[in-house]
Amino acid sequence: MKLSIIDLERALGISPINVKDDLLVSGISIDSRDIKENDLFVAIKGNHFNGHDYIDDAFKNGASVAISEKYIHTQPTFVVDNTIKSLGKIANYFSSLIQPISIGITGTNGKTTVTNLTANILKQNNKILQTIGNYNTSIGLPLSIMSAEIDTKYFILEMGARKIGDIRELTSIAMPNIVALLNVSQAHLDTFVTLENILKTKEEILEDQGYKKIVILNKDDINFNRWYKKANRHDIKTISISKDADYKVSAISSDKLLLKTYRGDMISIKINSIEDYNIKNILFSVALAMEAGASVTDVKHGIESFEAPLGRFTEMRGLCDSKIIDSSYNANPASFKASIDSLTSLKGRKILIMGEMAELGENSLNHHLDVISYAINKGIENIFLKCSFSQQIKERFDDKIIIFNKTHELMQLITRLLNSDTVVLVKASRFMNFDKIVNKLMTGN
Repeated sequence: MKLSIIDLERALGISPINVKDDLLVSGISIDSRDIKENDLFVAIKGNHFNGHDYIDDAFKNGASVAISEKYIHTQPTFVVDNTIKSLGKIANYFSSLIQPISIGITGTNGKTTVTNLTANILKQNNKILQTIGNYNTSIGLPLSIMSAEIDTKYFILEMGARKIGDIRELTSIAMPNIVALLNVSQAHLDTFVTLENILKTKEEILEDQGYKKIVILNKDDINFNRWYKKANRHDIKTISISKDADYKVSAISSDKLLLKTYRGDMISIKINSIEDYNIKNILFSVALAMEAGASVTDVKHGIESFEAPLGRFTEMRGLCDSKIIDSSYNANPASFKASIDSLTSLKGRKILIMGEMAELGENSLNHHLDVISYAINKGIENIFLKCSFSQQIKERFDDKIIIFNKTHELMQLITRLLNSDTVVLVKASRFMNFDKIVNKLMTGN
């Protein structure tokens, strides 16, 4: 990244103070500790910190200019009303210089997997930029964009949301040419409150931004007709496992998927899982990548070489030759039920180690009871539980639930059940740190 002061003036629509016209910016950071020589420092106000308190440190560490919401008369500074929005404006301007094919992906479940799969396909023969880690917010998405090189052809951007308007803001920054709305289910109810609010927010990716874009929708989704009407201004492409669609499943075997496209392409792909959620993720990724210009060869190589990140239904070998499924990265009611479905499709004795699902609002207990009930009805033989509602859930289901508070307690209880015929699903929201349980089940340490 290289930007001049004139570039920043054009992006922000204002002039700086104490800045020489020949000053160049070679990077951007919101953390004064990570500043490199000639970086732009953006002072962000967070819930537990205020970047304005570290502006002097940023300049000491090599920053050439800052963006601030207050005047600093001795340093080169752009003074703005809102530094987060200014960060987005700079990312939007930088993207306009590159003019990539930009892909935006949102939904409750599967965003990161579809983003990574699509990126793995498109990077076969092109330079790409994809969302860095979980940088899918109004701060993270611009930082991802600003890490691109000037000759980058594709941006593949995950878009997350916690309140109405978030997706609209992210699409205004990225201006995506191709978008996918994967699904909507209950999550972040502490801020959204209702499922309808989540629907409205995710649907912001379908809005008219003054140009026609390609929209990928799933014909099998319960909300398909609603979304099709909202997106009718655009060029809609469809996917389906069971229906006629632009990108559809032609045949499935235990380790192979045959896809057919509206262009007549037949794509045979080796796969590790035939679960619906996995097939949908692949279909979305194929549609996004091919609409962006990927070849059949790119698709086949990209999907078959893809390695799922840890914590996202990753199968591993555990103690006593047991099978451990690590789904500790995140959890909400819909993803939990999908994981339970996948667990029950596997051979062997099924064990669920369940942690808390975060951000479900005032009905959180009911959501946890519902998932437990679902697991029991699906025939899960042992359920180990650790969450804020453990006792209430135990009272409801009694001998079906085993409560644990510490990892060593769990290990004492579960070790005797582990053998080559045992399959253990470990799932919780990230704050529970259940990845440590996964490690214990694999190594014993």
